[in-house]
Amino acid sequence: MGEGKDILKFDSGEEIKPCTECTYLGTKIDQLGENTTEIKHKISQTRKAINAFNSIWRHKNITKNRKLYIYQTIIQSILVYGAEVWHIPTREINKILSTEMDVLRRSARKSRMERTKNERIKEIMGVKGKPDIIDIIEKKRLRWYGHVKRMQEERIPKLIMEWIPQDRRKRGCPRKTWMEGVQAAMITRNLEPDQRGNRKEWRLVSGRRRQLL
Repeated sequence: MGEGKDILKFDSGEEIKPCTECTYLGTKIDQLGENTTEIKHKISQTRKAINAFNSIWRHKNITKNRKLYIYQTIIQSILVYGAEVWHIPTREINKILSTEMDVLRRSARKSRMERTKNERIKEIMGVKGKPDIIDIIEKKRLRWYGHVKRMQEERIPKLIMEWIPQDRRKRGCPRKTWMEGVQAAMITRNLEPDQRGNRKEWRLVSGRRRQLL
């Protein structure tokens, strides 16, 4: 995978052809090393799961708490798998939030044609003021960051996370990095770098809901 187009040949005669993307441990990896392909794939998988449970979301005799439990244990797990290492562009953040709202709207048995506002849907489902899907993703990201930072200096995950490429970047506005996303999440939760040394404390404070600026 990558820019090279040479076919790898082994002594056994087996050949491996070049590709632009592959799936490893359930994660989509493309030749550019970006998360957009993986995020779109996860959203697509989640949408299929949501549709599969549509009769449950719309059922009037199933309680809202039961629907939320199904969402949090099944649907949400599909969407946030591997999300701790994502850098999420703004456009994809909106798509992820839209996916969550789709579940809540169906569970509240409200059609889009009714033009019920998102805040009202959250009130009906009893989740207004509670962490949304982006809060949960950022919590996973912060916990992973703290876990790696507590590793010994020679550990490979820590070396990779702290590695700074020496090549000159391309012209234009630089893309926001994963680390910048971590720093932004820390700022919106009033977290200090020295807190990550204590595992229990870091797990507790990283679960705070972000404060929108």
